[in-house]
Amino acid sequence: MEKDQNLLAVYELLEHVVSAYGEKEAIYDLSKRTTYQQLKDDADCLAAGLKRLGIRKADRIAVSLPNWYETVVIYFAAAKVGAVVIPFNPKYKSHEIEYILKNSAPKLLIAAEEFEQNFGFEKALHMVQKAVTVRFQQADLYSYEELICSGINETETAYIDVNNDLFCILYTSGTTGTPKGVMVTHRAVVQSAQTIGRELLCTQDDVFIISAPLFHIFGMAINMLCAVAVGARMILQEKFHPRETLELIEQEKATIQQGVPTMFIKELELEDFDHYDLSTLRAGLVGAAPISAKKVKEIRERMGINLCQSFGITETVSVTMTSYGDTEQNITETLGRAIPGVTIKIVDENRTVLPPGEVGEIAVKGFGVMKGYYNMSEQTKQVLDNENWYYTGDLGTLDHEGYLRFVGRKKEMIIRGGLNVYPQEIEAVLMKHPKVMEAAVVGIPDKVLGEVVCAVIRLKNGDVSSEEEMKSYLKEQMAIYKIPAKVVFTDEFPVTASGKIQKLKLREQVASNISPTV
Repeated sequence: MEKDQNLLAVYELLEHVVSAYGEKEAIYDLSKRTTYQQLKDDADCLAAGLKRLGIRKADRIAVSLPNWYETVVIYFAAAKVGAVVIPFNPKYKSHEIEYILKNSAPKLLIAAEEFEQNFGFEKALHMVQKAVTVRFQQADLYSYEELICSGINETETAYIDVNNDLFCILYTSGTTGTPKGVMVTHRAVVQSAQTIGRELLCTQDDVFIISAPLFHIFGMAINMLCAVAVGARMILQEKFHPRETLELIEQEKATIQQGVPTMFIKELELEDFDHYDLSTLRAGLVGAAPISAKKVKEIRERMGINLCQSFGITETVSVTMTSYGDTEQNITETLGRAIPGVTIKIVDENRTVLPPGEVGEIAVKGFGVMKGYYNMSEQTKQVLDNENWYYTGDLGTLDHEGYLRFVGRKKEMIIRGGLNVYPQEIEAVLMKHPKVMEAAVVGIPDKVLGEVVCAVIRLKNGDVSSEEEMKSYLKEQMAIYKIPAKVVFTDEFPVTASGKIQKLKLREQVASNISPTV
């Protein structure tokens, strides 16, 4: 193709891969296997079906589906007509769904049967014009099957301005408050996918095991679109189950696994982990949540995977990653350097650039930065400046070579008696303790000091510990004001669908003296 490969729209990415690898298997979603040509044919037919329903460029389509083949088809069909996808978790509660539908005002809703149980199509039709069911039938509603069958494979592809036209609006998980609709362009997801594929040396011979949800930027861009960009095969897992994931890696000879830390940790925890043949696994990314250097090293060694760390959020897609050529220290202890096309800086409260090594807010500029928050101009102005720098709310440091280290979120920083305490620092020390599997540190209110530190710990299977043991261990390694006033043990953390620990919920649970469980 003559067009600059870095400037492809989402549907053009599919066209490009079909021209090279059309007859190659593209997706196995545990129910059927399809080739890239079949994927494109289905997307073309569905695009025509969407046009019949009156969907045009810039119209919004809400999609509430798990990791199914149909989900991928819908994304590419919407991209072909230039519609904007609004994906959200099928397991969202009624109030969460109502908020998203009211805020985004989609023209069409496409959802699974679970949506009927959680919200109801009849109720949704007061907020959307039309609804389509997937993998089930409901009277008076269109079904995916009839929509795709009614389509004619000759729909004209909408013209897409990749730098400005939206591919999707992704609602933040709400770990820090009210969800915001992040407006993401075609270029943001495609160039991120292509860049990650290049950096990991991915080819058409790779096999991606995709457990990360496709309604999240990590599953959508860094997994699914990355696989499409190189013509790789995808194994779609409807929901992450560590044992099933390992079975699929062995059965399908997967080569790439990209996930949040929780996924890898849960796999390593299985008693019979060493019985699985993971010899085909070669590379992948861990990201979207903090992970200790010790755990990165353990994953790399026990899984035999050239695991790279990455930093990225919904508002920026990919920002940094470590590379194969980095030292072991940089691979395990840092989030790598800015990927091509992205610039980062560390700034103080006045947004003045700080020198290397100093803790400040991470700011990002590049092709992946969002267009803004949908229908939230004031919130957009707070984080996006006139030069299109996005201020993440995350704290970090940059060294002289440009390697990024994550310190924590500004909103998570604990101010104990006027002294700043960074949860990530304490978590990193706790993760080195031989009995600790996971740790999260939050601030809880205190009448004298304003806030005090609370550590919530999940121990390794079979291990026993005490508050005194953990405090003594920490006292040997850090200043006294950083030592938790309270240590709580838990069997499970509250997490988002993408696997991030919900610190807001955890803080509420601890402050209310409720055992922090889901």
